[in-house]
This record gives sequence, C-alpha cells and structure tokens, in this order.
Amino acid sequence: MINLSILSKSIRTKFIHVSRIMAEVGPVHQSIQKKLTNALNPTSLEIINESHLHAHHQAMKDVTSKETHFRVSIVSDHFEGKKLIQRHRLIYDLLNEEMAASVHALSITAKTPKEISESN
Repeated sequence: MINLSILSKSIRTKFIHVSRIMAEVGPVHQSIQKKLTNALNPTSLEIINESHLHAHHQAMKDVTSKETHFRVSIVSDHFEGKKLIQRHRLIYDLLNEEMAASVHALSITAKTPKEISESN
C-alpha cells in the first residue's frame, strides 16, 4: 500500500486519477499494455480507449465490445534504428491476436527516447 500523504497534492491527485483509469480498463486494454510492456520495455506508454468516439459508425452497428478503437503512444529504445513502418509492424505483430479478435482500429505514435529529448 502506498502512503499518499507523503506525496505532493498535485502528484497525489494525478496518482488517484491514474488509479481510477487503471481500475476501469478492460481486458483488451490490459492485454495491449502487458504485451507492449513485456516486449518493448517502454520508458513511456499511453493507451487510450477511443471506442466511444466511434460507436455510432456504421461498421460498429452490431458490435457490443467497448474496446474496438485504441490510440497508443509509446517510447522505447527498441525503436532505435527502425523506420516508422518497421515500428508499426512490430507493434501490429505483437498485437496480432487483439487485432484479429476485437480491435478495429489502432492509432500508433512510436518514438525513441532520443527523439523525445530532441523535440523538447
């Protein structure tokens, strides 16, 4: 158990917010997070379920899953020396099961730590 009283108010608020989000993620989100984390050891990983933004689309008419559209932003040393298409293929290969079963769309931003530091 984490003693939240030792954290600053802003960090405490962010921790609580992230904890709530983590409690609300579904099995597909969890699977994406686990696979990307285990394979790519990211320094940063953000997975956003955007399914609610697409629920009204004709292609989603008879779909009952609440986990069909995701946006992934990932920073990893594993992308060093790889072109954008190679990075995307790597991620799609890792998430092959999810793409075949329930994920309809995946938006990817994949960068190296060096690219992030150079952009700041």
